[in-house]
Amino acid sequence: MNECIGIDVGKQELVAFDGNRHYTFSNEEGLQALRQFLISKGSSFKVVFEPTSTYSRNLEELCIDLNIPFVAINPRAIHHLRNLEQIRSKSDKSDSQLLYIYGKMDHAGKSAPKDALARKVSCALALYGIVQRNRIALQGALDALRHEPLLPEDFLKLLEDEIGRLLSLEKEILKRAEEIIVEGGQKETLELLRSVPGIGVVLALHLYAFFVTFPNANRKEIVALVGMDAIDKKSGTSVYSKPHISKRGNKRLRKTLFQATLSAARYNPKVKALYVRLKAAGKPDKVARIAAARKLLLIAFAIYKSGRPFVADYPATDRSNRMGETEERRSDLTCQKEATGTSEYVEVGENTSSVNCSRSRWASTKKAVKGYISFSFSP
Repeated sequence: MNECIGIDVGKQELVAFDGNRHYTFSNEEGLQALRQFLISKGSSFKVVFEPTSTYSRNLEELCIDLNIPFVAINPRAIHHLRNLEQIRSKSDKSDSQLLYIYGKMDHAGKSAPKDALARKVSCALALYGIVQRNRIALQGALDALRHEPLLPEDFLKLLEDEIGRLLSLEKEILKRAEEIIVEGGQKETLELLRSVPGIGVVLALHLYAFFVTFPNANRKEIVALVGMDAIDKKSGTSVYSKPHISKRGNKRLRKTLFQATLSAARYNPKVKALYVRLKAAGKPDKVARIAAARKLLLIAFAIYKSGRPFVADYPATDRSNRMGETEERRSDLTCQKEATGTSEYVEVGENTSSVNCSRSRWASTKKAVKGYISFSFSP
């Protein structure tokens, strides 16, 4: 399906381009004018737009309601497409034309509605994040103002009361988010996620909404969607940088996973074993914690898929035993190279161990590195 309509989404207006001319519609609830326009176009086309916070929600729901395939593209794509097409100006009309061009590249549209329950939980978590950031900002201001001798005491009392109110609001939002899941009949799923040591109510809510949004994703895709997939930058002999995580994914979930490792690295035996092993091998704390965060994510994903609670002493498979032995040998080799002062330090993967090797040995270790990055948890 190559026929498409590019729609640039704004706060007040939607600008559409169908290949011949531009149309402007008001971005109001219901989108009645746009609805009539899309109906008049028939059914053999797709809609292409950029997700723009909550301003594109009505458009997405309209496409689902009319059973029109749609493509919600990453804004990065349009930025690079503008450079490729050598379009210097940026306006709503030029953006809608670029969206039309992108849609003509035979990108398949989708029309499957998102899970309404997961959407509600995601909205609650977004509100929770806003309130939490405001509370932390006020707490920092309060700590600084305590050292100001000329500030009246009643000002400090006002800040303390506001911080207390925001803290109560955070708890109320989390309580309501849990109630939404219970009312939706998914209480058991939430309890399964919380059975994993290191996963509290906030992370469990994030994971639930995330897993439900991508029901057909596999382990590799889940890691990439969180932004914990390993990428590198190499070209010839002059362009070279250490591999690192892409950070192109769910930022809130990635941050919450990283914070959860403070607990999981102490109380979750699976995560603790990985964290301790990497620290013993001399890895930086940040690298070890990212590794622990990825491990925690994959454990939670396995629990969600299997529908069984976490078991600390679950027997490992032959494959996982072999991978563990391989990693132990790799750690020993790394320590030997560190002791002998082998050349530069190369960080392998976003949350895996690092391998000390020279660039000349990188090709020979690439296969082993790929095998370690794909290390899996077997429930």
